[in-house]
Amino acid sequence: MTIRTATAPDAWGVWYASDPKQTPWERYLDEVAASGYSWTELGPWGYLPTDPAQLQDALSSRGLGLCGAAVVHPLTAPDALETLRDRLRPLCRTLVATNTPWFLLMDDSDAYLTPEARIATPEIWKRMMHVITTVAGEIRHEHGLHLLFHPHVGTAIETEPEILRLRHDTPADQVELCFDFGHHAYTGADALAFMRQHASRIPYYHFKNLDADIHARAMAAGTPFMEVFQNGVMCELDKGILDFTEVVDFLRKQDFDGFVVVEQDMYPCPPDKPLPIARHNRDVLKRLGL
Repeated sequence: MTIRTATAPDAWGVWYASDPKQTPWERYLDEVAASGYSWTELGPWGYLPTDPAQLQDALSSRGLGLCGAAVVHPLTAPDALETLRDRLRPLCRTLVATNTPWFLLMDDSDAYLTPEARIATPEIWKRMMHVITTVAGEIRHEHGLHLLFHPHVGTAIETEPEILRLRHDTPADQVELCFDFGHHAYTGADALAFMRQHASRIPYYHFKNLDADIHARAMAAGTPFMEVFQNGVMCELDKGILDFTEVVDFLRKQDFDGFVVVEQDMYPCPPDKPLPIARHNRDVLKRLGL
């Protein structure tokens, strides 16, 4: 069993390739290393260097490795397959060059103007499953990469029934899950119970906790989820409703061999805010034996 701990630009408030509110990428990598992590996700394409050699040098000079890369894409759009393929070409080359096997795919919440709009019709759902399955097969065959689907609040695959439907409608040997504890808990579902029941299809985890008070107020007021995230609903690993002692104990019993990636959804945030939080979360993981 080897549980590798990682973090992601998201935990530094990085949601976009370029934004003046975000930490510069050089500072991000410096602070990842300073906070005690050895691995990072790539973040939005274009935030870290896109040239594979430059990226590898930036990582290795700080003792870091790349554990995965995520793409947010409007998967219900009629042209989703073609536009996603275009975006994947340079990303796949980078993942191969850096020996990074995990490609994370998620739907784009910006594609839905209302909460109701995210509910896919049978026709749209079938098309979306075709996109996901086709891309999974292509990146496996052409590049040796593994697709992880990341359910996300505010998208067509958000709730537990939708995740189970995805599992049923995609091949288990090609489409696995990146399981995000915070997003699952946000919908009101039992994240620990889901993990226990479906761990065989989860080779990669996002560790994220949920502030119960902020969440309850937001649900009562009907606050849009993006505003709730910006209000700090995702909190430090030891300060939310989820007990990560139980999570780690379960992973040990399962002899889990893979990555757990700490995120905290903090956009926008002051530049000096992320590092102390990252160090705190890394200390929490150390106390859990990771």
